Parts: sequence; C-alpha cells; structure tokens
Amino acid sequence: MTLKLLIKSLVKLVTYSILAVLFSLTSSLSFAAETGNSILEEAYEIRSSNPQKSRELFKSLDKASLSEDDKELYDFTAAYMKLVAGDLLSASEAYQQIAEGDYSFRYQFQSYAALAALNAATQNWAEAFSAMDFLTENIDKVTAPLVKEQAHNAIINFYSSIDEKETVISYGNSLISGQHSPRFTCFLHMQLIVALVSTQDDSLSEDSFTKALNYCENAEEKIALIAIYTHYATYLYNKNEIEASLAVLHSHLSEVESTKYPPLLEEYYALLSKIYFLREEYEKAQEYAYKVLGEEEDTGYAVISDIDAYEVLYKIAEKQQNYEKALQLHKDYAKARSLNLSSMSNKMLSIHKAQQDSLIKSNQITLLDAENSLLKAKAQLAQEESNIRRLIYLVLFMAFLVIAFWLYKKRSHYIALKKISQRDGLTGIANRTYFTKISAELINYADQNAKPVSLIIFDLDDFKKINDTYGHQIGDQALQSAVTAALKGCRPDDYIGRLGGEEFGIILPNCDLEQAMTVAQRCRKQIELTNQSGSQQFKLTASFGVASAPKVAYDFEALFENADKALYQSKNSGKNRVNI
Repeated sequence: MTLKLLIKSLVKLVTYSILAVLFSLTSSLSFAAETGNSILEEAYEIRSSNPQKSRELFKSLDKASLSEDDKELYDFTAAYMKLVAGDLLSASEAYQQIAEGDYSFRYQFQSYAALAALNAATQNWAEAFSAMDFLTENIDKVTAPLVKEQAHNAIINFYSSIDEKETVISYGNSLISGQHSPRFTCFLHMQLIVALVSTQDDSLSEDSFTKALNYCENAEEKIALIAIYTHYATYLYNKNEIEASLAVLHSHLSEVESTKYPPLLEEYYALLSKIYFLREEYEKAQEYAYKVLGEEEDTGYAVISDIDAYEVLYKIAEKQQNYEKALQLHKDYAKARSLNLSSMSNKMLSIHKAQQDSLIKSNQITLLDAENSLLKAKAQLAQEESNIRRLIYLVLFMAFLVIAFWLYKKRSHYIALKKISQRDGLTGIANRTYFTKISAELINYADQNAKPVSLIIFDLDDFKKINDTYGHQIGDQALQSAVTAALKGCRPDDYIGRLGGEEFGIILPNCDLEQAMTVAQRCRKQIELTNQSGSQQFKLTASFGVASAPKVAYDFEALFENADKALYQSKNSGKNRVNI
C-alpha cells in the first residue's frame, strides 16, 4: 500500500479522535503558559488562532538562551506544533519524552493526556492503556480546572475509541452537571450525542440535540456542530422520519462540504445516499454513494460508510434489472463487509491483548512492590527483638493475604469482563468478534487435519418490516425466537454467533457441504415452525447461504464471502430458502 493510501486508511479510522487531541491541547495549555520570554509566550498564546505566525515566532527562538521553566514550555509547544503539522509519529515521540523525562508534573500529566488520545487514535493500544493508567492514578492531584478537563476529554475519547459507548455515556453523565469551560461543555455534549445515537439509547430526545447545539454554537465549534447535526439526521433516520432527516442534511450540506474533512463528508454522503434510495431518487442516491467511495484504489480497509454506499449501489442495479452490475456491486459490498469485519476483529483482539498485558504488568509491579517491602522488612527485623520480629511478620503476612485477595478479585473481574465481551447481550450467543475468533480456530484445525468444515450464514427475512410494524421490543423477540429455533436444528458441536443486526453465522466442524445443507434446512424449518405459535404476532422466516472447505479455501473470509453470495441468491430468488 502506498503512503498516501495508508494515510487515507488512518484518517478513515480516526473520524473524531485527532479532533479530540487538538481540542485537549488548545483548551488546557493556557495553564502552562507561565513564561518570562515574551516571544515564547506570544507564540504559545496564538498557537490555534494564528498557527502560521505562531510557527514563525517559535522558529525565531533560541532554546539554549531560555530559562529552565521556559525550556519545558518550549519542548511542550514543539510537540504541539508537530501534531498540528500532521506528523503523528514525531508528536507521539515528543510527548513520550516529556512524559518520561525530568519535567514538571503539569507537563508530564498533560503529555500523558495527549498520548492517551493520540495512541487511541492511531490504535497503539498498549501505549494508550499505559497512558490511561497514569491519568486515572493521578487525576485527583490536578487542581487546575482546564487541565482536569483535558484528562476527562482524553478518558472519554479513549473509551469511545475502544467502542465502549455505554461507558462514554456513564462517564459523560457523571460530568454533565459540573461547571466547565464552553469548549469542554460543547465537546462533552457532542460525545454524548455520538454515543447515544450509536447505541440508540431511549433517553435520547430532541431536547438533547437542542442543548448540545446551543453549547457548541456558544463555543463556536464548527466541526462539533456538524457532527451533532449529522447524528441528529441519523437519529431521525433511525426513527423512520426520512423527510425530516433529509431536511436537516440539506440545510447543512454546504457547511459540511466547506470543512473538506473526509470522515465527516463520507458519513454525511452515505446517509444522503440511503435516504434518496428510500425516496426512489436513484440518480441522486448513486451520486452520493460514489462520492463516498471516491476514485482511489483499494486501501484494504472499509468503514461503515463504504458498506452503506455499496449496498445502495447494488440495490439500485437490482431495481434497474441490471443483474450483472448488481452482482459485481454485491461482491464489492460483501468484500467491504468482510474487510470491515476482519479489521474490527483485529482491533478487538489487539485491545484484549493490550488489556491483558496491562493487567499482567500491573500484577508484576504489585508483586515486585510486595517483594521489595518484604526484603526491607527482613533487614529491619534483623535489628529488633524477637517479639517485634514476630509482630512484623504477622503484619507482612496479612499484607500478603490482602494483596493475594486483591489480585484474585482483579483476575476474577477480568475473566468476568472477558466472558461478557464474548456474548451478544440480546440473544446470549457469541458476538461477532468472538464468533470470528472461534471460527478461525476451527477452520485452521480442519485445515491441519484434512477435515471438512462448513459455514452457514442466515438472515431474517423482512426484519425491518417487523421492527417498523411492531416496534423494537417485538423485533428483539423475533431475534431471540430465531436463535432458539436455529439451535434446535444444529448439531451438538456446531457453534452459532450473531454477526450483527438480523444476520447470524453457524460454523460446523467436521461437516461437508451435503451435511451442512441438511443442517441449514433443519434450521430454516425450525424458524418457519415458530409461525405456528398462536402468541406470535409476526411471520418469521430466514434465508440461508452455505459454503464449505475444502471446496472453498480454508479461510474464514473466503468462506464468509461465498456463504454471503449464496445468501444473496436465496434473498434474490424468493427468500426462505437455502443456497450454496
């Protein structure tokens, strides 16, 4: 991949993260500006309002002639300049040197806050967790309100980066009633809006958006305003208020385009494309879908806006009965989904590994501290009377028990969190990340032992109609009923997981294509049998796609792509059927 494409992929990954880093450093560094050098002071003060002049003033300074305090501010400002220039690697290295060097606590703390956000933005999870540990352990030592806001900002952004939206909501709500600067108040409400829309939280209301918009208008934060308007349009779209959503998008389109900020533009265009498709304005839908995709070559990465764009395009081709083009676009859509699924799985595995490494490191430090305490105590015991010695040993033994119990509780908590992270909260089966991991392991085992292995993907038919007609609560019941029914059709060794929405997967070890077809038909019939229940208000059926190795390569993505194509054929040929 070329450097240009690598940068484009990174930009797609960090839609609001780098924005959050810059917010932190322009909202709280005023605390640090206590300098005797007027040129350095001016360069620092105008760093965000007039960056060009700030750089010129900064370059005119001779660091060697500055006082020790001014040298610290000089290094801190230099790190900020590198970040604004887009040199993320150099900026990260500069902040790391300050964080670990012989600098004042205030500069170290702010550097760790920058590193937490910067490493989360670039998915350097091990360093991000390390920075987070420092922030959470030392935030109570900070007395300057703006610096504390920077820490809160870094923590919120970190949880957002690892897709812990519920934690963002909880943490944000704990701060919402406090007294904060206008910029942080704007940022806080924007992040809450993003998290609430992402989780479709019932507490979200029109008043939530009105308050957030008022705060960001007062703070004159253009990007934050656009982000809120975009998520307001998404909120209306999710409520099926299509015309209202389109009106919001139209009224702010020129503002979004004036930012020339690719992640915001792609998210905006993707939503416009979906709305125009629903309105059967196919030319406009295609126009905005192609704006999302652009003309760059394949970057090897796909975000949700890419997937939405391909979905709109292949459905338009279907409507126009251009089936050859529809098939090609559906292949692109399936590939984009596969790439996104793979990247999300890799991200979650990296996060889990970083969490485990952080836990191990924390435990090692705790044990080393305990060992050091024990050695020190032994040296003291040699000089004291036997009765004092026995008393100290007793205290040390109790301390050891406390530490052992703490380590046990921490490990138990980690195991419980790991188990929760592997399950889908609604259906109780494996979530997408864990299903992908288990499937990859079973496929690798089958490959090494020359055994067949199969993958079934099924999707509930007309599920959106169930949601729109009966509401999300009945829709949830439909998903649970489908899983219960499908489990009846599976073999004891088969493993089922939820891939997202109304789509599910079943991995079948030691199962060839013929056997997999039999299992898929059983599952399909079991789901169809749920319609005989007198208490069920809706009609429930599902379409299935089956792929098997060695007919397909022993590779999860290859099996997923072939099964997804087969599912597409089932949907296209009448639904409630199985295809290979």
